[in-house]
Amino acid sequence: MEQSLLRTLEAVEGLHDLAASRQRLLDTGDQRGAEAIEGQLTTVAQRGRFGVVHVGVIGSDGWLSWSSEPGWERIDLSDREHFNVHRDRSHTLFVSAPLMGRTSERWGVQLSRPLYDRSGSFAGVAVVSIDPLELSHDLAGLDPSVGSSAIVLRRDGGILARSRSAHTALGQTFGREVPLMAAIGPTRAGRLRVLGSAFDGRPKLVGYRVLASAPLAVAVALDLEQELKPTAFVRPALWAAATAISLLALTVAGLMLLWLERRRTQADLDLVRLEREAALDRLAHAQRMEALGQLAGGVAHDFNNVLQAVLGAAKLIQRRSSDACAVQRLTDTLVEAAERGASVTRRLLAFARRSDLRAEAVRIGPLLAGLSEVLTHTLGASIEVQIKADPALPPVLTDSGELETVLVNLAINSRDAMAPSGGGTLTILAVTEEVTAGGQSKANLPPGTYVRLAVSDTGGGMDATTQARAVEPFFTTKPKGQGTGLGLAMAQGFAAQSGGAFMIESEIGRGTVITLWLPKAAGEASPENTVSQVSLHPEEGKPGGRLLVVDDEPQVLATVAEALRERSYHVEEAQDGPSALKQLALTGSFDVLVTDLAMPGMSGLDLLREARSRLPGLPALIVTGHAGDACPEGLAAAVGDGPLMLLRKPVGPDEIADHVAAIIRTGDAP
Repeated sequence: MEQSLLRTLEAVEGLHDLAASRQRLLDTGDQRGAEAIEGQLTTVAQRGRFGVVHVGVIGSDGWLSWSSEPGWERIDLSDREHFNVHRDRSHTLFVSAPLMGRTSERWGVQLSRPLYDRSGSFAGVAVVSIDPLELSHDLAGLDPSVGSSAIVLRRDGGILARSRSAHTALGQTFGREVPLMAAIGPTRAGRLRVLGSAFDGRPKLVGYRVLASAPLAVAVALDLEQELKPTAFVRPALWAAATAISLLALTVAGLMLLWLERRRTQADLDLVRLEREAALDRLAHAQRMEALGQLAGGVAHDFNNVLQAVLGAAKLIQRRSSDACAVQRLTDTLVEAAERGASVTRRLLAFARRSDLRAEAVRIGPLLAGLSEVLTHTLGASIEVQIKADPALPPVLTDSGELETVLVNLAINSRDAMAPSGGGTLTILAVTEEVTAGGQSKANLPPGTYVRLAVSDTGGGMDATTQARAVEPFFTTKPKGQGTGLGLAMAQGFAAQSGGAFMIESEIGRGTVITLWLPKAAGEASPENTVSQVSLHPEEGKPGGRLLVVDDEPQVLATVAEALRERSYHVEEAQDGPSALKQLALTGSFDVLVTDLAMPGMSGLDLLREARSRLPGLPALIVTGHAGDACPEGLAAAVGDGPLMLLRKPVGPDEIADHVAAIIRTGDAP
């Protein structure tokens, strides 16, 4: 019985913690994060998990400010005991007497804790209501014999639940004259013999325990006559023995219940943990999207420049089509501008990707060089961006997309720290660091080779108190509505998951340095443009080879088909999967299928699967704007069914033609 109650109290504590996290998010203006937590609290209440029937928040003014009940309305709860006790500065868990809820309109026992804002001022009360009748029903299943009963009560004697006659017992209070209350005062656990029960007047054998984690006590009363009835003929001789046996039975029953409740508790707490992790995952993704939003201004600036160069060069080519030198020069400008736009697009897709860490060998130098272009416009003209990377840096084992996200978040934090002074310098330093056994390492890393990434700024720095709390989830020093407080927590978690370390060094007036250590990869960074590793040679494809090219974008389809025709291929075009299958039925055979991945109605993988059902082993080249559009299992199956290569847009016509030639050679190989 005690374990069942403790299980409920552990769940209530978790709900109180979530309510406190919601308060912190609201204080920082993160409405989306607060709503994610509200959704989880509502789900627990609606499912009746742990006997919880309602979760609510009372504001500092005594009015209901949020409730898990659908269609709830603001009502005045300033007269409730569970509000006033915390307004009067009680910081501990409070358990109310059973009362009828004004919001839920059903019996409830209110378990409450105070909420505080960022300054430490009283911000209201988090209230979790549990059903005393359901708790009484659970107790009824624990009664070991006829005439016995189990009870949960407050330390002041107020009855919260009883296994028998629960409706009449709720709200009653044991006075100090009741033997159980007299015993509870001086001792936290024990047993006693009661000559006349307060409920039925019969003699009872009572065992009790006061909980250490809550102002509650649990007790089990065995009917003495019922326990001794089977041994009435030897009652005088066995009175003491029977009493001991009854206590032993109670102990054995308690141990059995303890084992069962532990199993139930573990399963329920595992489910709560998973729900919390899901909520934190949603919040972490929101933080990633916040970084993406911060990039939007710089990205728009970059793309406007790209479009300006493309549009200007194209217009001039139209007017100077007869001037071969001018056309060549302007065409070079077009190509350079398009490649710059492609670089920005790849980084945007990496930032927006939502997935588990995928460790791979990543070269830091090129990654920082590409990131520098984005940061220069994102941070603004008042921030000077300096990248200092050792040319001999080894590749590191990490997730490149997550690393870029972390660095962008750290850069934005640095910009905000330098904003009050009107600007400053952001420096990203990358050097190799060897950690030896017994050597000195700031981050207490195991021996090995690491790349140390240090992001430093010339801002105002942090005092010791702020620095100590900087990595707490949801803690932020930014103005309301300008941050979630997850950036540094995510950076610390990322470093740990990557097998490295994280450190903050800061001093008032001297700026801040955030350092990440990432382990060296065992091998070189692997190419990312192919699914099947095929060597490419600048030779022509088979003369007269037949290709089926599929893309739902007419302009893309036309340019790819024309480039392949220049290599002497016979090309058939189709704008979607069904049209491609019709072409396949008419022609009967193709040497290679060249298809877009993401198309309406039928994807490139679906098309390939259907095509290979008719032409087993058909070689394929899939061109896509984002490999995340593909199902990993689908790609793996496609690779196993025949030659397959993957290219990411934008890609030049010569590269497409080279890959077609290579995949044809692969299909011809013995």
